[in-house]
Amino acid sequence: MHSFASRVPPLNTQPLALESVQRQSPAARSLARSIVPLMMGYVTRYVLGTDKLRPGALEVRGARPHLTTGVIHVDDPAAMSQWLKSISDNIVGLTNLQMKLLNRNLPAGERIEYMGWVHEGVVQAAQPWQTYRPKFLILKGTDVMLFDVPPASGASGPSAAGPRYFSVETRQDLLRIEAAWTAAIVNSVIRLGKKTFTVVHGGRAAGLTLDWATGFSLSEGTPGAPPVWAYRFSQLRGSSDDGKSKLKLHFQDAETRVIETKELECQILQSLLFCMHAFLTAKVASVDPAFLASIQHSN
Repeated sequence: MHSFASRVPPLNTQPLALESVQRQSPAARSLARSIVPLMMGYVTRYVLGTDKLRPGALEVRGARPHLTTGVIHVDDPAAMSQWLKSISDNIVGLTNLQMKLLNRNLPAGERIEYMGWVHEGVVQAAQPWQTYRPKFLILKGTDVMLFDVPPASGASGPSAAGPRYFSVETRQDLLRIEAAWTAAIVNSVIRLGKKTFTVVHGGRAAGLTLDWATGFSLSEGTPGAPPVWAYRFSQLRGSSDDGKSKLKLHFQDAETRVIETKELECQILQSLLFCMHAFLTAKVASVDPAFLASIQHSN
């Protein structure tokens, strides 16, 4: 059985590593010590590779697979909660400090919004998400990057492609990722500025443009021609699609307040919908005082 070698540190301190001891057999009467750096590590209550919760136990894992305290049993629920919070708070604090140091040398559009561990669900035959593997997630600029172990610099790496399923240890972890994801979307949309999709409108080829500054507009004919119609993002009241290529956008006229429906067809409908969601999310977040304050604080 494992036990901690020291008392729970005060919550206003930031230890750089966690030490545990493993009691050997009674005859040996010795202790095997292991020290796990908290930088880029994580604490978990789950059995590695599964979604099975260990009752009354936790494990601290480091940045490399061999760094672990092993399973630590804590009988007192209050003590367990205090350990989890203390360890998690220190890991988050160290990670945020590392992000700030890295972001000093990065331009605004390439800043790191999130670094931390997630658990990726692995599809196996007809039983998805039965096994999980730890992945180190980085949201940087317009990229989503995944690593088996944290990179040395955190500045570059392969971008994740295709749909993925991730889980995290706590709701607080999920909220941190959601906030960072929203910040990354806002920065990406502002950097992109606008995006035009080829669509069919009224039986004619056209271009639907999403513009950060002006909203939706549809143009036909030569580039630069006046739009057939244009609406601000705030005028969109709803949308519907057939999941294949057809899309309906419902706008409210600024003067008459009447709902006007525009029907389009797009061969890359899912890409258009994802882009719409990103622009709308960014627009809403950009006028949220609390969100703006958090962005300014992180900068």
